[in-house]
Amino acid sequence: MMNVPFTPQLLGDLIEKGFTYVLASVAFDEADTESSPLVLKPVKTEPVLANLPEGFQTYYKITREPLQMVCGGTDIPLLLQYDAMAVGDGSSSIYDDTYFRMSEEFFRQVLDSLEDYAIFTTDTMGNVNSWNNGAQKVLGYAEQEILGINSEVFFTQEDRESNEPEKELKTASTDGRGIDERYHVRKDGSRFWGTGLVFPLFDESGKHRGYTKIMRNLGEEEHARQVAESK
Repeated sequence: MMNVPFTPQLLGDLIEKGFTYVLASVAFDEADTESSPLVLKPVKTEPVLANLPEGFQTYYKITREPLQMVCGGTDIPLLLQYDAMAVGDGSSSIYDDTYFRMSEEFFRQVLDSLEDYAIFTTDTMGNVNSWNNGAQKVLGYAEQEILGINSEVFFTQEDRESNEPEKELKTASTDGRGIDERYHVRKDGSRFWGTGLVFPLFDESGKHRGYTKIMRNLGEEEHARQVAESK
């Protein structure tokens, strides 16, 4: 049995292969950055809270808190417990090359199931080619309005002039993911403070197909922080 770093790629592949919950070694507290690593163990059926395996205190639906965690919602180190489990049909291992790639089927599953997060994919140039309900809620565009439009439209004019959209994609390509926390722009021109995670999308042959971005609105948190600092 061993633990491996929990990444967006691993999260995506777990969802694609039918894992619906994760056991957690401790309760998730995004304000606690001094604790030991949070160990997660994926399972395919809903656990019974009163009968969790030794070492685990709680569990989460895989598309909720785990997604928040890998979106940069916490500085707590995240580990995935690996105990020679097989993923998918039992013929592939967690360490197969395909485990570290994302598939279009996974994205469609996630796009259709989440509304609290803006999740969209782009081609290699940053042009939007898929859009979830949460993206419409957060950014204001209907899917048919935004398809084919470059994702730089969500950045402020100042950030566009300093080439922040291009820098974000470049960072994702070189480092495996890019994280930003800045003002973003809605369809109506209004701004909101949001955090985003973008990472490259590969097909089964390993060819770079584009990018995926996961975004959430942090406006309320930023307002509370500003109020607290003004006191």
